[in-house]
Amino acid sequence: MDVEAVHKKILDELQQGHRGLVRLAPAEIDELCSELRERRDLERVLCIVEHSATPNSKFEAELLSLLSAKLPPQELVFCLTAARKHIVEARFQRGQRLHFEFLEALKGLLFHSDPEVVEWTLRLIEACGNQGIYFLREFDKIKPPPWKWFNAHQRAVREIIALLERRWSSVETSNPGS
Repeated sequence: MDVEAVHKKILDELQQGHRGLVRLAPAEIDELCSELRERRDLERVLCIVEHSATPNSKFEAELLSLLSAKLPPQELVFCLTAARKHIVEARFQRGQRLHFEFLEALKGLLFHSDPEVVEWTLRLIEACGNQGIYFLREFDKIKPPPWKWFNAHQRAVREIIALLERRWSSVETSNPGS
């Protein structure tokens, strides 16, 4: 697979307003998994993985490993968006719950120093459905103070937390013993 050519094709389609999805053959999926494992050309590879046409659980182990690694913020954001499709959506399609290791990796990213990473982590938590309630206790610790609301990412963090707290407040009040 020519990673650079596929990446360029995706970007060209996105610039034209298309979705930029690519269909991957099993051999290409294996090759991309290997690239992720070796962390070669990570930004391009994550872009291709993110824009694959269908969720594929073969990417789960490598994405989980990357979420726990010390990566630059931009690569973490790409990894989070790929994880949404290939971990969350793939598991939900098969009727499976999310692994504890995945939830713990996300919990660690909630405390990342870059507000954009925190924002995209919250967006992924929102996609986790009811299993995302696992993070409810952490929200008070990461809410940005009002003077940080001028930053678009900090404002988004505050808004997503408010949305999730409203969504789960009925669950919390219906289970007073927990």
